[in-house]
Amino acid sequence: MSEDDLLKSAQRGDPVALEELCRREWKPVYALVYRAVQNRVEAQDLTQEVFLRALKSLDRYRDTGTPFRAFLATVARNLLRDRWRRKTPYLVDLEKAHELVSPTDGPEEWALAESSLAPLRQAFGALPSEYQTVIRLRILEARAVGEVATLMGRTPGAIRQLQRRAIVSLRNTLHEGSRA
Repeated sequence: MSEDDLLKSAQRGDPVALEELCRREWKPVYALVYRAVQNRVEAQDLTQEVFLRALKSLDRYRDTGTPFRAFLATVARNLLRDRWRRKTPYLVDLEKAHELVSPTDGPEEWALAESSLAPLRQAFGALPSEYQTVIRLRILEARAVGEVATLMGRTPGAIRQLQRRAIVSLRNTLHEGSRA
């Protein structure tokens, strides 16, 4: 049965067509999600969520010449973006929190550290938003290239190139600021 026929049958509620659509598209969607999260169990859970979301909105899906797989990839990217936005911040056990603060750091040391970071913050703020995003995700949050590629809707190679350009731009901005 063709994809169009399967989609029409699935939209009418045919469980066999729904099952066949899921069977055909499971591996490509799973691969996309796995590249982003790099965790087998989490990728399986998220892939199931992609299919649940897609099947809930199947009645609104219209064939515009774009393959159903592209529709599923869009659902997957949106789910991964939602997950990334909701992801809980790094938490520290309160019993170990004292290890994060130096007992010798007082207000003077803190002020000195803040003032030395000011040029970096200013240079970072002057970068284009996509440069800020790639630096934040890849360097500050140490996310995998595949995950960042999925979140930003680009290929891993494009993310590596964007990261290189962002770092060069940040370095140049800092260098120009130090001469002023």
